[in-house]
Amino acid sequence: MSYSILLKINEISYKKFEDIRQQLNDGSSISQSKVLGEVLSEIACDIVEQVFAVLLTQNHHSTQLSQKYTAESEKVIQHIMNAVRKYMPWSIALFGNERLCPFANYFSNMIKYHDEQVYVSYPIDRNLVQQAHQLAEQIKNNELNDMVEVFQTLIQIVDLGVTNLIREPKKCLNFNRVVDKTLNGVIHITTQFSYKRLEKMGNQVDPNTATDCVNHFLAFMHVDRE
Repeated sequence: MSYSILLKINEISYKKFEDIRQQLNDGSSISQSKVLGEVLSEIACDIVEQVFAVLLTQNHHSTQLSQKYTAESEKVIQHIMNAVRKYMPWSIALFGNERLCPFANYFSNMIKYHDEQVYVSYPIDRNLVQQAHQLAEQIKNNELNDMVEVFQTLIQIVDLGVTNLIREPKKCLNFNRVVDKTLNGVIHITTQFSYKRLEKMGNQVDPNTATDCVNHFLAFMHVDRE
């Protein structure tokens, strides 16, 4: 049995992307870099909001302190989305249509339809899925002394997405050394910023909220049909 992560994307954004990809594959002489950068930024921000909505989960008993934690989380999400909107269009705009074609096709191969919805899909290791399920069960049975391990697992799940959606497709563009170093720095700083927020949540949330967080990520996991 194998598993995949499915992240919903807006169908209008997907249709825009497919139109651009078709232009690239047809050898259009009109530059597609600007529109491709814009639509991929839209899709990326939709994904960020889906995944990191978990950061906005408050303790079941809302207090002034939990509201402070939520404000911190909103700041993290905004930081990530600002980085996406700034650097994705900028990096894609560096290339002509011929160089963008394999990049667009790579992303297109990750698209999957499920229950009449459009998703970006990538594989997730079975052990990581089982680990998340086990943690959810342990929380339910009051077998965990703290929630730190829960959020360390969630960071692994998020980082898998960063690899599949950013690090690997970036290789298709074969950036020069200076640009590649810049983008790697942005990716590192942005991911560490979000992971530190998740780590903090391990000491800030109650078991019920931790369960909500695990279930939030489990909802993205689907068994692949043979």
